[in-house]
Amino acid sequence: MENITSAQQQNFLPDEEGIDIKKYIFMVLGHWWWFGISIFVGLTIAYLINRYSQQVYSADCSIIVGEEKPGTGSVENILDELTKIRVSRRKAVVENEISILKSYKLARTAIEELDFGISYMAVGRRGFVQSSMYKNSPFVVEFDISKNNPINYPIYITILSADKYRLIINDRYNIDREMQFGEKFEHETFGFTMLLRDPKSFDAETMSGKKYFFYRNDINSLTKQYLSALMVEVNDEKGAVLTLTMQGFVPEQVADYLNKLSDVYLQTNLDEKNRISENTMRFIDEQLSGIVDSLEITGLKLQQFRSANKVIDLSKEGNFLYEQVQNLQSERAMLDMQSKYYQYLRDYISGKKEDNEVVAPSVVGIQDNLLNSLVEELNKLFSQKRQLSYSVSDNTPQLVLLNTQISNSRKSLQENLKSLVESNNIAIENLRGRINKIDLEVQKLPGTEKQMIDIQRKFKINDQIYTFLLQKRAEAGINKASNTSDHRILDIAMPENAVKVKPKSSMNYMMGFMAGAAIPLALLLLLDFFNNKITDRKYLENHIKVPIIGNIGHNDISSEIPVSDNPKSGMAEAFRAIRSNLHFILKNPQAKVIAISSAVSGEGKTFFSVNLATILAMAGKITLIISLDLRRPKVHRIFGMENEEGISTYLIGKTKYNDIIKETEIENLYIAPAGAVPPNPAELIATDKMGEFMKKACEGFDYVIIDTPPVGIVTDALSLKDYIDAFVFVIRHNYSDRHVIEMINNLQKRNIFKNVCVVVNDIQLKGYYGYTYKYGYQYGYGYSSQFNQYEDYIKNSPAEKLLLTIRKTFKKRDK
Repeated sequence: MENITSAQQQNFLPDEEGIDIKKYIFMVLGHWWWFGISIFVGLTIAYLINRYSQQVYSADCSIIVGEEKPGTGSVENILDELTKIRVSRRKAVVENEISILKSYKLARTAIEELDFGISYMAVGRRGFVQSSMYKNSPFVVEFDISKNNPINYPIYITILSADKYRLIINDRYNIDREMQFGEKFEHETFGFTMLLRDPKSFDAETMSGKKYFFYRNDINSLTKQYLSALMVEVNDEKGAVLTLTMQGFVPEQVADYLNKLSDVYLQTNLDEKNRISENTMRFIDEQLSGIVDSLEITGLKLQQFRSANKVIDLSKEGNFLYEQVQNLQSERAMLDMQSKYYQYLRDYISGKKEDNEVVAPSVVGIQDNLLNSLVEELNKLFSQKRQLSYSVSDNTPQLVLLNTQISNSRKSLQENLKSLVESNNIAIENLRGRINKIDLEVQKLPGTEKQMIDIQRKFKINDQIYTFLLQKRAEAGINKASNTSDHRILDIAMPENAVKVKPKSSMNYMMGFMAGAAIPLALLLLLDFFNNKITDRKYLENHIKVPIIGNIGHNDISSEIPVSDNPKSGMAEAFRAIRSNLHFILKNPQAKVIAISSAVSGEGKTFFSVNLATILAMAGKITLIISLDLRRPKVHRIFGMENEEGISTYLIGKTKYNDIIKETEIENLYIAPAGAVPPNPAELIATDKMGEFMKKACEGFDYVIIDTPPVGIVTDALSLKDYIDAFVFVIRHNYSDRHVIEMINNLQKRNIFKNVCVVVNDIQLKGYYGYTYKYGYQYGYGYSSQFNQYEDYIKNSPAEKLLLTIRKTFKKRDK
């Protein structure tokens, strides 16, 4: 017996806390219909999303980014060869190009060139399904620019025939009108004309009754929308290829935008390269505009002078002087042109212009290397600033640094220009003196020849300058014509290659299934987390420190004494098991008093008391039930007896012992009713009279079962602690609070009652035992499996039915 007691103590030590996987598995199986309904709803929502949401497509194109190579033998080229500067410089170039591609200016230019100003939408049969259209819309709209035509305001139409349509503009306008295709609609706010896109292929029978709507787009908002949708990625290690990807409702529209954006990007790069050539040609044209007139005038004068004076050639001396003057005047003309260029540079620097590139000095024959490099550097800085301004604000550190570099470059150019102007003025004065000397010699020639030399010299100078400028302009034109973009398109976006990305049918169904399963699971976990009731055996075993001597299932019959009315039932077997376990609790043959109590009313202590007494009586033991719950007596009602006399009348001396002991219809079972409800039951129970009653009862009966009041409400049972040999605490499954366990543990710890033990009443098997199919209720009292006694209840459990079906299926397969 000592070994059994040790086994009891070990069996009821709390286990380490952990997650009971089996519990939650069978919790799910016990509520399988929750999951079925929730998963069905989730899959239905997924179907509706797949069926009625607009399809989204993804298209892409690729661009090869070029690089402007430095000249052979330049410092940059040498550094590229000797260091890794080229790698970082290449990375910076690619990042700049990505910023340009994602710039607002480029996107807006592309949208304006594509004429995305109007959006066309088709309305489904149910009215709420809408799909975007592009070039496949059966009609086009031409807005009257003189009207306001509000932005993003939907205008609905219903096609009636090949000639007519119904126009509806709701809200504050309330317009509902039948219109002809091609007829202009005029209103104080709206003005437009609707035309069929392709009247020849229009099928009136098919299109009749179809509903659409259209609206004007805000170009600014549309540009931002396309900007946010564009993704640019580098798809090779060298960073030479950029992939442009975009998603949209119409693959043709997405492809058109990507291709147009690529074209605008290449054209922008080409325009940047052509900027210097255009500025050079513009500068030369300004110089030519003055030379042409002078050339025509001097040519006419030379012709008229020769005709009037019949002079064709000069004399030998005149020819010699003419050639000398001509050479000096040509040099003077070039210096004058360079002076104009220096003045042009001064004006440019003082005006702080940045909108155009600076014309190169070589255009006017200036070969100063320092000046050429300074102008080239300034142009390069301007170009970098324009590219950077596509994607950054004015206060960005990079742009601030670039402005500082431009300012320094301007100052350097201004310093160099000052010295060049001085040198040029000295050269002009020198030439002027030499020309004056020759002019003195010319004055000695005959008058006619002298005039001839003067006119011919002016004509020749103008002709040489004109020819020189024409040559430079032709060179600039050839340079512009030969320019190509540094970048090129590798692959264009093609609508047929677009991939549908939304809705993802399989993903939506999976998410619908997972959400449908997760919601009831989360609900069950929350209910379990906030449930403060005793719902499963494992929790009770892990926390209670007294023996559990039995488990009683739910009473499905109307009888209050099922062990007597149905002795072969699982309920009767459960009480027989408890009777056997009590033999181990009451080790002393003289121990026969068993008190039954609970924490609160409604946990079934009276039901347990009556049926325990009955099962003991059925075993041949003379048993007495004492109804000591004097405040709310129930035992007498179960047996159909009167309650006028009982324990209360005996304790006050009105009745005798033998008068209150009444025999029941069950053999060997007697009852001591509570009697009339007294005003002071606790005081009565604490009197010596109660001790006399207990002594007589123990002498006359094999077992005495006391139905006491709930100890969680009153303390009546505490007065009987000296008479009690075993104290059975009734816990009701899914009804008793978990704090009851602490109360029972305190009773055991304080040793108030002898042999404290627990019985679990009204067990719903799917929640209490359902997660252990043939677990075996082993509590260390000599029996290992009581599954059969609960067979009637297990058959009603949905979880057990499912498990039994699975087991039968596998058995058939094995056969």
